[in-house]
Amino acid sequence: MSKIIKAHSLTGRITDGLMLDSFKAVKRNRGAAGIDKVSITMFEANLADNLRALMRDLKSGSFQPHPLRRHLIPKNETEFRPLGIPAVRDRVAQEVVRRLLNPIFEPLFHPSSYGFRHNRNCHMAVEAALKLHDEGLCDVVDADIQGFFDNFDKSWLIKFVAHRVADPRILRLIQKWLNAGVMEDGIWSETKTGTPQGAVISPLLANTTCTMLSISG
Repeated sequence: MSKIIKAHSLTGRITDGLMLDSFKAVKRNRGAAGIDKVSITMFEANLADNLRALMRDLKSGSFQPHPLRRHLIPKNETEFRPLGIPAVRDRVAQEVVRRLLNPIFEPLFHPSSYGFRHNRNCHMAVEAALKLHDEGLCDVVDADIQGFFDNFDKSWLIKFVAHRVADPRILRLIQKWLNAGVMEDGIWSETKTGTPQGAVISPLLANTTCTMLSISG
């Protein structure tokens, strides 16, 4: 059995360039302000100082995230999907960590997985399905894990990430985001399970959880 090589000192790889690239990615994706009411435009007005302060907090381990701002979007005529909107500062920090973690976990993901992955989309998934049909595979199974983002066990997620990552500051950062809670109508609520839909890092954490469950199980 091959020895698992863990990633150490990821916070040491945080540079000015990574901070700036992460902000640019957040800016491209746009999005509303979080509970601190600081918009992307407001954050950018003092960008150099904001990024420098954020990098210092990430490297020192003193970073503290804001709770997410709860926003409900229609799922169908009668149901709503809860989104958590992070503060811009938190979105930049999550993008930094996402970029550090993605090269570690992306190679582990199944080749037939297309959701929330770089350079993959639903059109490619349809093309792959059509190719399989042309090869003679005609049966389709439609399955869904109901409320997966909101309900998977957070302690298991941390264990899965720690299986490949040995930087305690990165693990504590993820734990802080998972436990930041949400604000709705001025009332803070704890998030006991899952990772909030709307957080930058949530899709990677969800894919990581699914992959590590399949590997371990």
